[in-house]
Amino acid sequence: METDERQAVLAANAAFYRAFETLEVKEMEAVWLRASHIKCIHPGWPLLCGWGPVMTSWERIFANTFSMRFTLTDVRVEVLGSLAWVVLMENLESHGYDGPSRAQILTTNIFEKRDGHWFIVHHHASPVLVPSPPPEEQLQ
Repeated sequence: METDERQAVLAANAAFYRAFETLEVKEMEAVWLRASHIKCIHPGWPLLCGWGPVMTSWERIFANTFSMRFTLTDVRVEVLGSLAWVVLMENLESHGYDGPSRAQILTTNIFEKRDGHWFIVHHHASPVLVPSPPPEEQLQ
């Protein structure tokens, strides 16, 4: 059962990134829990709380972006009852009005299980400004 839940959370996480890459707010709305307690922290942005501010942030990002492609690495998932979190590295290639860019972003996505489905309730993304140390130097 635990493996099934981990796979379901990983599928929900993958759906979040597919919605991200579509640049369509309706797709993003489908993966978030429609609740007042959702939170989002985009790189360099303040904390956004609640459905309206979080969805408005996606509208702003999508309106100023022509394309986004993610390669996810070092994906780690934990499930505890009706909550789960995924910590990962986003390797992002995007193109906007300022031209193409590449970034590495350390991210935590938190999911809540509601009515048998996993929905994202918190997305926190922090840019990585220095290269990752070799695995043997990382703290566990």
